[in-house]
Amino acid sequence: MRGMRLVGRMVRLAAAIAATSGMFAAGAGATTIERVVSSGGIEAWLVHERAVPLIAVEFVFTGGAVQDPPGKAGTASLTASLLDSGAGDLDSTAFSDRLERKAIQMGFSAQHDTIHGTMRTLTENRDEAFELLRLAVTAPRFDGKDVEISRAQILSLLRRETTSPTDIASRRWWETAFEGHPYGRPLKGTSDTVASISIADLKTYAHRVLARQSLKIAVVGANDPMPSVSKKFVTKPVPSSSADSFGFAFVTALHHITM
Repeated sequence: MRGMRLVGRMVRLAAAIAATSGMFAAGAGATTIERVVSSGGIEAWLVHERAVPLIAVEFVFTGGAVQDPPGKAGTASLTASLLDSGAGDLDSTAFSDRLERKAIQMGFSAQHDTIHGTMRTLTENRDEAFELLRLAVTAPRFDGKDVEISRAQILSLLRRETTSPTDIASRRWWETAFEGHPYGRPLKGTSDTVASISIADLKTYAHRVLARQSLKIAVVGANDPMPSVSKKFVTKPVPSSSADSFGFAFVTALHHITM
């Protein structure tokens, strides 16, 4: 069900991209969705849109805040906020500079049931965009200074929410409606629980939840092969047909996610 909702969002995105370019003639109903499954079992939906040279990716990992460890509510939210704050050999400054230099948009968020990610890039910058996305998902750094910056931002937001009638009512509703259930825990945590989350907690959460068996992907963009990306991430020949597309290249890239 979550996968189909993701597909629906991407179909609407395809329509919006084409309509913006003034080249959308057939209407959203004419959009073709292609399903591919990688050799590792990762499922993806592709929407081929040639109107503009853009690639848009949305994906979800099943898990989210319901997988927060006991007494550590807010772990999912803090983890998601840090995935694009440095990865691999790139610290947060270098990672941000690489994104900005190529006008790549990337973001992550946590919901009760999922970790949600997005990426937008010009087709000409796709190799670097997919490489940075791969690093963010498979090798986040969780450097101490970045963790404390994100923690401080969340704590500030939590303090503001204590004076917001809407936020107070929302939290009370979730606590009452789902008493004793993980849904009843605050999505962003509390001041006490967020303060208690360690870097080890973040690494453990990412290792446990960002797993390929729980991944769903949707991709919208020009249907151009990505041999360079395929060679980078695939150790055996990539099948022909649509599997040569950038969507399949992204799927195979995520084979590197640890189980």
